[in-house]
Amino acid sequence: MTLSRALKYLLPSLAVATLAGILASSPHGLLAQASPQKPQAAKPGSIKNEDCAVCHEDLTKAFDKNPHAVLEKSPKFNLSNSCESCHGPGEDHASNNGDKTKIITFKAGDSKKEYSAKCLACHNKDHELPAFAGSTHAKMGLVCVDCHAVHKGARMTRLLKDQPNNLCFSCHIQRRADFSKPYHHRVKENAMRCIDCHQPHSGIDRRQLRAQISGEMACTRCHREKEGPFVFEHAVLKVKDCQSCHEPHGSNNPKMLVRSTVRTLCLECHSASSNVLNSQPPSFHNVRLPRYQNCTICHVKIHGSNSSPLFLR
Repeated sequence: MTLSRALKYLLPSLAVATLAGILASSPHGLLAQASPQKPQAAKPGSIKNEDCAVCHEDLTKAFDKNPHAVLEKSPKFNLSNSCESCHGPGEDHASNNGDKTKIITFKAGDSKKEYSAKCLACHNKDHELPAFAGSTHAKMGLVCVDCHAVHKGARMTRLLKDQPNNLCFSCHIQRRADFSKPYHHRVKENAMRCIDCHQPHSGIDRRQLRAQISGEMACTRCHREKEGPFVFEHAVLKVKDCQSCHEPHGSNNPKMLVRSTVRTLCLECHSASSNVLNSQPPSFHNVRLPRYQNCTICHVKIHGSNSSPLFLR
């Protein structure tokens, strides 16, 4: 057999074998290969989802389309009753005309703490979630169900009650107003989300800002050209941060600046004032003349430069 004829028959076989290997290594393939666990022994007083559906038909139908249904349908968990994974054994509840005291309802006592504790008992492997207890949201009394609908029958939505931005705006009224200003990040236009910059579940910073691995602010995730490192750094970016000059949500000023003109912003540091680290402009900078009133016409590399210590062109 010639080499060309051998390849003719060999290549299809190799392709099939490669495809089989890829499928086997995929999550679905691994799930199919994984040996199903034995059904977990029912707890005393346990019933099945079908029994719950006698009274809670709408909830159980929606729950079949819920990501949590994996508790019952996946061989990885193989639970006989996914409802009881949160609400506890339901036999006494069902046999006593739905007595709510016979089941975990998350309605009384420290129900909010119980809710979050129950969610985090499973959702504790995501690096963002274990620190929820120390987050600003948790300290303000928010819990998982304030934003998430546990029984919601919708996939790929993280079971959120509404669009992420709408949920944030429902509490952060001032920020919603900021995004209506003339110069703003395009959050209301749905080009960005609040959670692109903020971490809703945890965060050391009181504003729960996302940070780069290098420790830089979330701004540089999009504004890469401003990140550096530069040979000549602008001191304010090392001593403070982007918000020294910019309003992060929205501003009435161009470039989302905190001052109406560039020169007034620059002169807050570059002036003859005491206790300011930066030098004042040279004497020929007469800021009364229009040619000197826009500093960044000449100092264009104001965030940092690799060629000019004065951030010139």
